[in-house]
Amino acid sequence: MKIFITGGNGCIGTAIQQSLRDHDIISPSSTELDLSKEIKITYNNIDTLIYCAGINDLKKCTNINKKNFDTLFNVNTYNFIELCKQLDFAKNANIIAIGSLYSNSTKELRGQYAMSKHALLGAVKTLALELSYKNIKVNMISPGFVNTTLTRKNNTQDRINFLNDNIPLGLTTVQDISSIVRYFALHNNAITGQNIIVDGGYSLKGI
Repeated sequence: MKIFITGGNGCIGTAIQQSLRDHDIISPSSTELDLSKEIKITYNNIDTLIYCAGINDLKKCTNINKKNFDTLFNVNTYNFIELCKQLDFAKNANIIAIGSLYSNSTKELRGQYAMSKHALLGAVKTLALELSYKNIKVNMISPGFVNTTLTRKNNTQDRINFLNDNIPLGLTTVQDISSIVRYFALHNNAITGQNIIVDGGYSLKGI
């Protein structure tokens, strides 16, 4: 099986690659495929696309500027659509976007990130309809708070300790995410247009 993955060098991306190491993985670096800019790429007969690239730049909505937002939106949203257009997919392929709990909620300072993930979910749902004639399934896997470098960067240690103690199942691990992605990449035949939230119960409790 031929699998194309973006963001493969991040914590979650690395775990996903490890879980799929028994397959043919194409994982261009950010230098080889700069998602912050216009892209042009050609690969044939892709069985699975996993879009794991993302930027989370904390900023008040009143401080957002167009140049920075355009860069973030290109990486988080727009070039997902471009890859879906440019890659040649095998029949029955699976397309998986890595979203976020902020794909249907938000928090202070997460405005531009939440906007990009809300838009990404809109793209996933629409593409699921538009590509169904080829039996291509399009879904989003949305992590909550995962024990990654980015989570530790954007939260104080006290906040991380609080989350781990109060989320019903604690902080999610990268392996929790990668195992679900593996299922959707290799075995999904009937689920499309869905947003699978993997947050250990965070959104149930309303922390």
